[in-house]
Amino acid sequence: MNCGIPFCHSGCPLGNLIPDWNDLVYRAKWREALDALHSTNNFPEFTGRICPAPCEAACTLNINNDPVTIEYIEKAIADRGWDEGWITPHPPTWRSGKSVAIVGSGPAGMAAAAQLNHAGHLVTLYERNEVIGGLLRLGIPDFKLEKNVVQRRVDQMAAEGVTFVTNAHIGQNVPVAELKEKFDAIVLTGGST
Repeated sequence: MNCGIPFCHSGCPLGNLIPDWNDLVYRAKWREALDALHSTNNFPEFTGRICPAPCEAACTLNINNDPVTIEYIEKAIADRGWDEGWITPHPPTWRSGKSVAIVGSGPAGMAAAAQLNHAGHLVTLYERNEVIGGLLRLGIPDFKLEKNVVQRRVDQMAAEGVTFVTNAHIGQNVPVAELKEKFDAIVLTGGST
């Protein structure tokens, strides 16, 4: 793209490499676009659906035209990755021997679980509700983010070695002392509720 300074990149809170993957899609290099997208974003299938797209507001074309539909392109890359079978479980090849409890299974908890698991730690994610996903599952309607999209990612993370525990309200039916005893680290990702 010939946009001069790509303000979209600075408008993105994740620092997504937007000009890079836009160019790769333009050149029909979808697999490489997915790799570029995953380099900064664990869950582009979520953000491509629910992000308010400050990148589009920052788009250079906004000066005198409509912006590039970045959010739609992001969703298309992620969906194609799933459809083509490019997004598959990749369990870590090495384990650190360290264990981490993550409390809360919304976007922050899921992202922490994915990153820590990929780093080789044994990760257990606790959720007080009956399903994993937090606000993604229980607060966003299907017309914005389909529940099967969230479940597909949960299934992939489970296949990579993340353990999920539902109906676990820390401090109520799961004592904090139990987590302190069982885990080397605890990450609190309480989210919106």
